[in-house]
Amino acid sequence: MSISDLRKSSTTAAKSILSNGVETLTTLSASVTAATPHANVTSAESAFVAAISTDVTAANDTVDGLYKIVRDALTMGIENIRALEKFIGLRVPQMEDGNNFGVTVQMMMSKLLKEKREAFEKSLSDTSKYYSSRSDAIDKFNHLSKVSKVETVTESKGASTGGKDGDSNTTSSNTSTEIKTSTSSNTVDIHRVKSLAALDTQTYFELKFAVEGMMDDYLIILDNFEKNMDKLENPRGKGYGGYGSGGSSMVY
Repeated sequence: MSISDLRKSSTTAAKSILSNGVETLTTLSASVTAATPHANVTSAESAFVAAISTDVTAANDTVDGLYKIVRDALTMGIENIRALEKFIGLRVPQMEDGNNFGVTVQMMMSKLLKEKREAFEKSLSDTSKYYSSRSDAIDKFNHLSKVSKVETVTESKGASTGGKDGDSNTTSSNTSTEIKTSTSSNTVDIHRVKSLAALDTQTYFELKFAVEGMMDDYLIILDNFEKNMDKLENPRGKGYGGYGSGGSSMVY
């Protein structure tokens, strides 16, 4: 396979992403709407407090569902942007004097893509901390049973002389395990409940805002490509053939 073949393949992939872009956003928007029943903090916190009061250790199904949608969307956005970056990189023409306006358009688009991709990557990283934070918050509930395990190993050694079989050494060991269960209180701490509900609410809206921002950015990318596709694909015109056998990707 030649670089020319890879260039054609990247063009096909990029055009597929762009042609399906509106449908992708429409489907994602519908999924996000269905997964975000709470329009404000008060509504979300009230619902989460009620659920947590019933079972502190149960997962928050609302946040869990949105979590999966958002992280899948961010991953999709990152992968598609990388494909578009590759497309532009392989359409940069050989270095020549003059007629560089199309190359400037490519450079500006590459900068936009890089900024949006890095923003998506940061959001993906930030959202990964939710379950760790929630686990720590649940551990602070005093009414939950705490189980500890203590293992004790006792070893004894002995020696005897002058027996029928001569001198001998003996070693014996005994292992015992003690499991303790303890609680500090039999009452659910309402402030801990509200603290956990606040964490879930914060995460709920951070996820919601992250995916809404991602969809806005994705739409801006689609719009910019639609407006500038001729310059991005053919920066020096459709009749230009100066990509070389390897297709230089130097930007100047």
